[in-house]
Amino acid sequence: MEYEKLCRDVLDIDKKIRFAAIYNSKIEQIAGGMRKGVENLTPESITKLSVEQSFMRWHTRLEMNEWIGMPKYALAEYDRIKRFTFHINHEKLLLISTELDISNDFLIEKVRKLV
Repeated sequence: MEYEKLCRDVLDIDKKIRFAAIYNSKIEQIAGGMRKGVENLTPESITKLSVEQSFMRWHTRLEMNEWIGMPKYALAEYDRIKRFTFHINHEKLLLISTELDISNDFLIEKVRKLV
């Protein structure tokens, strides 16, 4: 899978997508980033902490696989953005941040077709 292309394709889904990036389990951003012209709302240290927590939560979800199946995505809504997390493979996650008024179902359907 070409990760930079995947991130570009995600950003192309809707102008309300602020950020699309792939991180590895070492909490390194390996592809993607902020949409050009969009202000980053968090400092790098907070983004890194958020990614680290995303990996921890994702591993917890994977441990429940035996009983409830594989997780497909996770969504958190904050006061200013929504953050979606999609599993790429054992060691990589796709993180997406959007404006609040994006349709969850629309975005999830489009991204799941890409990954």
